[in-house]
Amino acid sequence: PRESYEPDKVLALIERAGIHRAALLLHQQVASSWQDTTGADDIELRARHFCSAIDCFIDDDDKEFRLEVFDYIRKECTGFTRDSKSGEGNSQRALAHVVYSRFRRLVRLDALMTARLVAELFVEDFDVVVESLEDGDGGEGQFLFLQPIMSGELLEVDPVAGSVLNPSMDHHLKYLSLMAKLHPEQVYEYLSKHDNYRAEDALKLCEQYQIADASAYLLERMGNISSALQLILQTLEGRLMALKRTLRGMELNMLNHHLLRFGPNKDAGINQLPNKQAQEGEGVQRILVVALDLCERNSGSYNSQAEHGSQLWFNVLDRLINAKGFLRLANEQREHARMMEQVLNDLLRLTMQRMVSNVPLLDLVRKVTSDHSGSRLAELREMVMSLVGTYRFELNLFTKAADAFHEDIASMKNSRADLVKKAASVAKNHLNIPQDDLNSDESTFFIDGETKGIVFDSNGTQSSKQTQSGLKQTLSRLRDRRQASSNTRPLPESSWNDVGAISETDRKYHEGRLEPVVYQHAVGILGEAHHRGRL
Repeated sequence: PRESYEPDKVLALIERAGIHRAALLLHQQVASSWQDTTGADDIELRARHFCSAIDCFIDDDDKEFRLEVFDYIRKECTGFTRDSKSGEGNSQRALAHVVYSRFRRLVRLDALMTARLVAELFVEDFDVVVESLEDGDGGEGQFLFLQPIMSGELLEVDPVAGSVLNPSMDHHLKYLSLMAKLHPEQVYEYLSKHDNYRAEDALKLCEQYQIADASAYLLERMGNISSALQLILQTLEGRLMALKRTLRGMELNMLNHHLLRFGPNKDAGINQLPNKQAQEGEGVQRILVVALDLCERNSGSYNSQAEHGSQLWFNVLDRLINAKGFLRLANEQREHARMMEQVLNDLLRLTMQRMVSNVPLLDLVRKVTSDHSGSRLAELREMVMSLVGTYRFELNLFTKAADAFHEDIASMKNSRADLVKKAASVAKNHLNIPQDDLNSDESTFFIDGETKGIVFDSNGTQSSKQTQSGLKQTLSRLRDRRQASSNTRPLPESSWNDVGAISETDRKYHEGRLEPVVYQHAVGILGEAHHRGRL
């Protein structure tokens, strides 16, 4: 019983022993006490134990048990309103302030569940929650809290909570500034997928933190395409120089082992670089992809300087072709130069693969032959091989696609021909002909040359006399042949019993029991499959 011990002394012993769950039970008993909590001392006591209970949850070793802290806070703080003047309202506000002081720990435990908790209980104090996470960790807590809200993850998990939290433009700018400061590699992707920010403010942030790819994207959005591409290419050169210095620091034995491991006929390019050099190589490839994305978005268009979209691709191509010059690979050791050449070949191959669907082949050939007419073929070998190989792949791809189309067309024609031969039924009357007209003996059907369907003369539809006459003659010949065949002597019934797989209609035909000609049959509309005998 509670009366048999002093809770404070027992609690001190349990906390010194590190038994969190036992201490949690004692803290919850006080924090959940609702009787006589109108006094200031009682409110403070309840808030202190509530804070300790939250800490017990978070400090537990079991991850699943730690997450139960959100349900506990939700249970204790449900019904909180900051405008309440009653004693119970004062107690609830005290608990809310305790939660504010623990938001940083809650965010690090699970940012998504913290955002849901704020949406359910503290939506009116959204700004207060954001400010409570500002100090202490350089903004990491704020970034973690805002990330599921800004990225749309909260809206996907809980549409109600996601729609309740409606951050302002200032919140988006705050989130962008934290991203630029803490995770600059994520800024370009965020800007390219969202538009809830002011381009001018975002550009200032990106320039402040020297985020080249994001700055170029914003310049492009503002219409300055040439400056955007120039910034990207300058960054590409800088990263290539950094990669060369990183490769220069590798030991020759490691470099030779790396090159020989892939053999003389295999590329040891960006994807196969060692760990430290791979990071620099991925940075080079990432900025090149940004340049290619810019070129692809503006292909075939003219910018403010009347520069054709293909010229954007050629600017990137020229920078890669001339890379050996500004990198001064001739002055490097043979192994280092070979490794850089492999990297450049990978980048050139990637560029060619993206160019083939945006730049005409004649323009590209004219570019190569005019700009490098006096160069040795060996200097252009990689570019020409990449060009020919990429277009050969594209040609084979389109050829196979065309063959597949032709096979599909032939298969559709054969299937349609089989349906016509079998007089297979269709599920829908495509001409919207009334069923009464189809069953009418007085209606005359004919084939309309334009719609390839059936129209009715009895309904006042325009028709051709020549077509009607031809159809009447055909029906007359059918009746004559059917009448002539009815006069023939049928085979004995016993002879047909010995024949397997014979239809009932065939049996009636050979027995002389003929079906009448169906005058209301709509020519051109497939009805039920019937065998009418020989014509």
